[in-house]
Amino acid sequence: MRVLLISANTEQTNMLPLPLGLNCVAVATRNSGHDVRFLDLLTEKDTEEVLKLTIKSFNPEIIGISIRNIDDQTMTPPRFLLDQVKEIIGECRNVSDVPIVLGGPGYSIFPVSALNYLEVDMGIQGEGEIVFPDAFRSNT
Repeated sequence: MRVLLISANTEQTNMLPLPLGLNCVAVATRNSGHDVRFLDLLTEKDTEEVLKLTIKSFNPEIIGISIRNIDDQTMTPPRFLLDQVKEIIGECRNVSDVPIVLGGPGYSIFPVSALNYLEVDMGIQGEGEIVFPDAFRSNT
């Protein structure tokens, strides 16, 4: 199965986080025999264009999107970050109709609310590197 994994975090305040958890999911998914592409949007200037090009060239059968944070963790005033993720999902939907799976720490905190707000197909709460490959194991 062709699996596109997207790190949706674009926040560059304080220290720049590496998408370590999603990388673990990518490795576990590859080790289960799937073809995986990893897209980190942190440093991308034109996310719409890079998403379109990646999806069209790779033609994934499923897209996984990792949500790092729900908000920017400041008190005055906090910024809600799921709107940015909703835009990313919309851009994916403009190019492809494959299932979209959410995951990541931000998703795992509020899975039902995030799933409903973002209107995607499914989500994985907790450690995706354990759950994801078994859920979509190839029969080949």
